[in-house]
Amino acid sequence: MHQPTRRAKSTAACTSCRRHKTRCEILDHSSNPVRCHRCKVLSMACSHEHTQVPTPTQDSVSPEHRGRPRRSSPTIRATIRAPASGSESRRGFQSGTATPVRLWSFVPEAQDLDWSAPMLGIQHLTSIPTDNAAAQEFVNNDLSLSTILPDGRIDYLLDLFNIHYTPWLNFRPLRNSKNPFVDIACSAVAARHLEGEGGKAVRLRLQALAHDSIARMIFSPGAPDSIEAVQCLLIMSLWRPFGLTLEIHGWTSRSLLSAAVRIAMNLRLNHASAVVKDSRKYEFPDATSISEAYEQALLWIALTNAESMLCLGTRSEPLSRRSDDDCLLIQFPVVLDARTDLRNLRLGLTARQFDLYEECSMICLGSELDKVEWARDIKSVLQQMRRGSRHLMPMAAVLEREQFYFQALHISDGIARLLVLYHAFWEARSTLPQIPRGEPWHGHFISGGAGEALFFMWARDMLQTSEALLVAFLSAPPNQFCTAPDNYFHMVALAAGYLIGVKFLLVREGPRSLLGAADLILAKTVTNLRRAAYGPGHAAHRCALLVEFMLAKWNERERPETCLSQGIFPAVDLFQVQIDGSPPSPLVDVEFMFLNTLLADDKSFWDALAQDELKW
Repeated sequence: MHQPTRRAKSTAACTSCRRHKTRCEILDHSSNPVRCHRCKVLSMACSHEHTQVPTPTQDSVSPEHRGRPRRSSPTIRATIRAPASGSESRRGFQSGTATPVRLWSFVPEAQDLDWSAPMLGIQHLTSIPTDNAAAQEFVNNDLSLSTILPDGRIDYLLDLFNIHYTPWLNFRPLRNSKNPFVDIACSAVAARHLEGEGGKAVRLRLQALAHDSIARMIFSPGAPDSIEAVQCLLIMSLWRPFGLTLEIHGWTSRSLLSAAVRIAMNLRLNHASAVVKDSRKYEFPDATSISEAYEQALLWIALTNAESMLCLGTRSEPLSRRSDDDCLLIQFPVVLDARTDLRNLRLGLTARQFDLYEECSMICLGSELDKVEWARDIKSVLQQMRRGSRHLMPMAAVLEREQFYFQALHISDGIARLLVLYHAFWEARSTLPQIPRGEPWHGHFISGGAGEALFFMWARDMLQTSEALLVAFLSAPPNQFCTAPDNYFHMVALAAGYLIGVKFLLVREGPRSLLGAADLILAKTVTNLRRAAYGPGHAAHRCALLVEFMLAKWNERERPETCLSQGIFPAVDLFQVQIDGSPPSPLVDVEFMFLNTLLADDKSFWDALAQDELKW
């Protein structure tokens, strides 16, 4: 795999970096177009795009796939080599060079993961194929649900879906015998409840039928757009098949959801809230028309929320947008009582937090003159998020129905806040000029001690938010949380990874510890993830294995060969596991880090945080 290379000394700084007097460095000459690291992180145009020619590599990919996480080889293995003395192989800052260094790497390709998009990294690391993930030969001769299951069993699966999965959607799935796409999607998801070899055979056939249905919706010439198609694609994007290897290359959750957004906009579902508002102004409103438009509006808002959730922490922008009329429809009620529409309430609480995250992701440092204003804008978003958290906090305790689904919202609420803080740290550090290793960078950001105080407060907030998110997960019964959309488990894994990463940073330069129940929280997180898993390959199972990998590295930290000062940790040589739960083959050698050294290079900062945590 091609390694990032440093910019040649003869290469002039790009126009943007020269104007802002910041360090300009090209880390990957093979990318197309070539950009410096700062412009790439900030998603800005870079003059190197016009002056530098990409260097071809053996692992070059086609333009349409460039920028996506690349698949690994079937075997999950990454070896750790001791750094050569005084050589470029040493991991960490070299003579003050702010080169991003990955201290966790589950496969060689993980060195190419962009940790400015942490959720994307987690999703990649939990979707690595293994030796046992070879494609199965399967010929699909099923043309309908009735050829797979009798009507009674179909109704059983649909009832399971309505009870356990529909509350996550916050809209009413349609039943249409002439257009059964939704029934097929619901049955394919609910089939994970079926056990034994017979259940596995049914899941395989339902998955194949669902894929065929999606292909007809997207690729068939003249295929009509329908609300059923939108709902089917949305459901299949939230709950991906697992335990089976029948997949269509390139059909990711994001691609399915993008197709759903396109169809929904063709059907003008994005204008349904405006139709509801206008219809209510009539002297004699048509109740049936308003009800239909209202359901379409909720479907559109649920679709935008789902796309926002899948874009969290990926540096991708949703294609869909919630309009002012959408926000008006799902605003927090003036009076909260038994008549409150709980679907509407959950949609509103979720949309508010995602809107604030997306607002913050657009707050980027553009010059040397706006740092104080930038910090003020970030603090404003965090304050608004806290107000939204206050509205959410009592719901599970005071409402008489669907308390669990409001409790689960604390996880998406927490991840939005964590990612806002992560974004703030990343923006601040990555836009600073070269700073010698070990020298506090916070004072360079805002002088007079304000920088140190600001980032110290945000670091504590990140710790508290991570632990609160994991506690919310542990408070949810695993037998209920197992029905959560896949991305919820990635949120849990990200929070756990951040917490473990901070623990490593606190002990990197000396015997420091993180006061509190973090170790117990992390251990129980793995237990509950395993309990929530339907089986090998389920998102909960994959995330449990990922957190176990990281915890194994933490438990291995005191080996004699460990070199904490350089950020090098030994391989787990007695930790054998396969992602899909099959018998172990090669050893899984794990090189750990969650945080990029761009965020972790200030020893005094983390030392002060550790000292503060030890105060009682």
